[in-house]
Amino acid sequence: MKITAPILLFSLLFTSFSCSTAQSGQNGSNSANPRDLLQAVNKIRSKGCKCGGASMPPVKPLKWNDRLESAAQAHSNYMNSRKKLSHTGNRNSNPGTRITAAGYKWSFFAENIAMGQQTVDDVMYSWLNSTGHCKNIMNRNATEMGAAKAGAYWTQVFASGL
Repeated sequence: MKITAPILLFSLLFTSFSCSTAQSGQNGSNSANPRDLLQAVNKIRSKGCKCGGASMPPVKPLKWNDRLESAAQAHSNYMNSRKKLSHTGNRNSNPGTRITAAGYKWSFFAENIAMGQQTVDDVMYSWLNSTGHCKNIMNRNATEMGAAKAGAYWTQVFASGL
């Protein structure tokens, strides 16, 4: 069977498509409301995707958690007040210490941060085009999520409780 160049090209393009190469606007949310991230994340998680070179199968949807939102808000506020993007926060805190301080007893956590994106679509596009951030979104160990934005700074926290 002879494969012509256009068919081969279509085949290569179709099989190499992944969430990390999706274009901005894929989630249909021009919102800047961090709670809208949950829907965008669960849409990606339900389909699976490729994060860098790693194929990530579909995983269960996440639930919103107000304590994780509180930890995310505190960190976004801190980054905004310092005008600095960093996983290290007030008094050298890290995501685990911030989640614990918010009253969440965790067995797993991960954190995505970003700066400058205006909408949920924009920040999701950035995170999905970063292998580590994409893998956090697709991590099967996560069961809950909280997120927040302060100024130009976004924080997304994933966790599983004890």
